[in-house]
Amino acid sequence: MLGEQLISFDYAMKYILRDKSDYSIIEGFLSALLATAGYKPVKVKALLETESNKDEKRGKRILADMVVEDTDGVQYIIEIERNEKYNFMHKACFSSSRVIVDSIGQGQDYLKIVKVIHISLLYFDIGGSSLYHGKTIVRDVNSSERLNLHLKRENGSTYDVTDILPEYFLISIPAFHDEIHRSIDEWLYMMKHEAIKDDFKEKYIKLAAERLNFLKMTLEEQANYMRYKLEMIDVREEFHTQFIKGKAEGKAEGKLEMAKAMLLKGIPADVVASISGLSQETLTKLASKN
Repeated sequence: MLGEQLISFDYAMKYILRDKSDYSIIEGFLSALLATAGYKPVKVKALLETESNKDEKRGKRILADMVVEDTDGVQYIIEIERNEKYNFMHKACFSSSRVIVDSIGQGQDYLKIVKVIHISLLYFDIGGSSLYHGKTIVRDVNSSERLNLHLKRENGSTYDVTDILPEYFLISIPAFHDEIHRSIDEWLYMMKHEAIKDDFKEKYIKLAAERLNFLKMTLEEQANYMRYKLEMIDVREEFHTQFIKGKAEGKAEGKLEMAKAMLLKGIPADVVASISGLSQETLTKLASKN
């Protein structure tokens, strides 16, 4: 492995990679992902702060809304969302619809709608594979031939009329089988293991590993990250209570493991107690077992 443990990619997208100097990391990931569906490399033009993204509950799920532009000058809106629950497709449909509405002003011409590509980071298995892609294809009912109707953009280029409809990428992180064949596989490996291998060749993967190194964060940044991880334990517990019985012990065990990890990384016990809600006595017992 190269370097130390990395922070989770979903946390990095929401809280770390928000500066223009980090856009190349986001662009590397997006270009590798979009290439699997035949898209050209993209550059980030702007991060969006839509009305729906300001909603507190939705904001916890949405990691980033952004405008990107490919090498032909075609722009897309890309939305990245984290999900722990099995109603993720309903949320993906809702979120992509909301971002379309938010992206055009009231009374604005519908022709100004920009294609939305929704990316769901899923922390559970949905079918055995790690990467899925879906889009709407319109066909002739009788012949099954695909509708072939093109419109012109303002810059003179043309596009398929059905390509304005949203597309969806579903990334099931735990289902990745650690086999590296394409550029996107290196990113999926990093997401799953929060680490990279020495022989990874993806252009921006080592830059991402350097930027997301846990040990290079300040103690305050480390504490904020651990607090986020504990919040995600609560999210997973909410999922389990809906679908699986008897998981209260799992939540407590998860908090103990997270607290132990924080202590091992040198985060002060009083900070760990504040984040985890565990007593000093419990933390002392944990520290004695290390």
